[in-house]
Amino acid sequence: MLRPVLSGLSVLLWLPALGLGAILLLGHLDLAGLAAARAAATLGRAVTIESLRLAPDRWLRLELRGLRVANLEGGTRPEMLVLHRAALELDLLSLLHGPPHLRAVEVEGASLYLEHVRDGRKNWQFGPARPAADAPPDRSGVPMLLDAALRDSEIVIRTSRGHLLRTALHRATIRAEDAASPIRIEAAGAYNDIGVGLEGELDSIARLRDAGRPFGTRLHLASGDTRLDFTGEMQDPFDIDGAEGHAVLRAPTLDRLLAFGGADSAIAGGLDLEGRLVHRGPVWRLTEGRGRLEGETVAVRLAQFTEGVRGEPDAVALDLGLGRLDLNRRLAAGPRQSEAEADLPLAVSASPDPLLAARITVEELLYSRLEARDVVLEASLQPSRIAVTTLALSTSGARLRASGRVDGRGNGGVVNAEVRMEEGDVDTMRRVLGLRPLPLAGRLDGWVTAQGEGERLNAAARGAQVSAVLAMQQGQVAREVIEMASTDIRLLFRRARGMTPVSCLLGVLEMRAGVGEVAPLRIRSAEGQVAGTASFDLNRRQLDLVIGSLRSTTSFWALDIPMRVFGSFANPTIRPARWSADGRARLAAADAVAPLPPRLRDFAQRNPCFQAAAIPAAPPRSAPPPPTSRSRSQ
Repeated sequence: MLRPVLSGLSVLLWLPALGLGAILLLGHLDLAGLAAARAAATLGRAVTIESLRLAPDRWLRLELRGLRVANLEGGTRPEMLVLHRAALELDLLSLLHGPPHLRAVEVEGASLYLEHVRDGRKNWQFGPARPAADAPPDRSGVPMLLDAALRDSEIVIRTSRGHLLRTALHRATIRAEDAASPIRIEAAGAYNDIGVGLEGELDSIARLRDAGRPFGTRLHLASGDTRLDFTGEMQDPFDIDGAEGHAVLRAPTLDRLLAFGGADSAIAGGLDLEGRLVHRGPVWRLTEGRGRLEGETVAVRLAQFTEGVRGEPDAVALDLGLGRLDLNRRLAAGPRQSEAEADLPLAVSASPDPLLAARITVEELLYSRLEARDVVLEASLQPSRIAVTTLALSTSGARLRASGRVDGRGNGGVVNAEVRMEEGDVDTMRRVLGLRPLPLAGRLDGWVTAQGEGERLNAAARGAQVSAVLAMQQGQVAREVIEMASTDIRLLFRRARGMTPVSCLLGVLEMRAGVGEVAPLRIRSAEGQVAGTASFDLNRRQLDLVIGSLRSTTSFWALDIPMRVFGSFANPTIRPARWSADGRARLAAADAVAPLPPRLRDFAQRNPCFQAAAIPAAPPRSAPPPPTSRSRSQ
């Protein structure tokens, strides 16, 4: 709101000095034509004035009506400034010894239209375009303004994408005791039909005239119970450029902040934030920011807004650190009241504005049924695409690293993702999945690729096609499992106890919409080698596993009769399985399984449990292929 007050009044302040000697000889005549011609010559723009009358005295009274200042060529509105009425008083003696002194300045019905036109030129800069490296313009002739009032006016800013940002100024005042005293400003108006008030104390007029020194600025902006305070300096106050200082934001609720951007609030809590604010040309930057969002700590390492050149989108860069982020509470979805579950839309704009590049770290994250810590996200919003270059987190006893993208399609999007699991603790993961204690201990590594499509993330995940490789080296398995899998007759007389070392484990999975198959599944231990195949349904939480031992690796007492594990995850049934000669051969065969993406195939082949035959490479996927199926003899 400082820009329109200073920019609008600066046009008026030039008028008294234009041909003043000639004007004084004309007394009370209407001098609109003469003043308009002189103003046009000075500003380099077409200027029209309906009437301009003077009342000569020690303080010269000037009243102007119907002022219009043309826009730059190529602008989207004919006039940059339209003014219904303005009046002021000028100290004639001040013209003899320096810049003029003004008082009782009144402005009514002003409409100021600000935009960038050709080559990014600002329409509020007059005269030839000044290179960015040039020194600031001479301000030594800025008039002494004792008091000014503005009523029923507006400022309209047209963004580079053609959006109109309209600020209504119901009233505004500027006051100063003398050239050496601080300037006090007050304003009341609205932005996006939301009431806004401004109070400020600026450096003196004398300091303003010295373009070689920064201009001190202290501003307080309020809308309801939302407050923004800025204390700092500006290199070019008429252009709000070169601003640098400390900013403090207090917003008990986010309703008003989001409404300024035309959005509805889905967040009940508030935001307290402070940091270092800098403005240079088209770039606004906040650094060293710290505060709280909905009671949780937040650090703003960088929040940068760059205004795009004409016709191009703006750009936002964020580097944030959060303590705890509960997305289930912020993005609650579905009819259930007792257990809110987060969900995200997958629609991606073909021409987003602004573009976004973000790096976010979260100490603790809750999303749907996921509980994670030490989260690192690096992502960007591009035309028709959301790209995630890095997503790393720790959950369920494992460290996950992922990357992927969402490509817009219709009202939703197509998701392609790749996830790497490192050293996942078996016991921790089975407790998270709600499984009974497993006869397996150690740390698992895995590699997963997934492709899904839908209007929202959860729906795409439920219907996704997934390929995965799970591997272990140097773990432990219960001796009883190996003896049961090999049908060791010693189990008739005793129960095997304890664990035996696992030299390797390998499993390859193919799944579509929660239904899939694992083949091969192989464990090599000191007591023998076990192989199997399994089918499962995550939606019904059912499995069907057939597992058997390789006769050449088991003891003399082993009958090597395969076993079948089937039923619910939580309470499966275990029985001997009838297995044909073909079935036995398959258990011992090489790992010729469904096609895998190259990196997953290479990962599987590095495991000692992998057999000699190669896993075929997967063809490029333009759309999820139908799920694979295999017959199994029993």
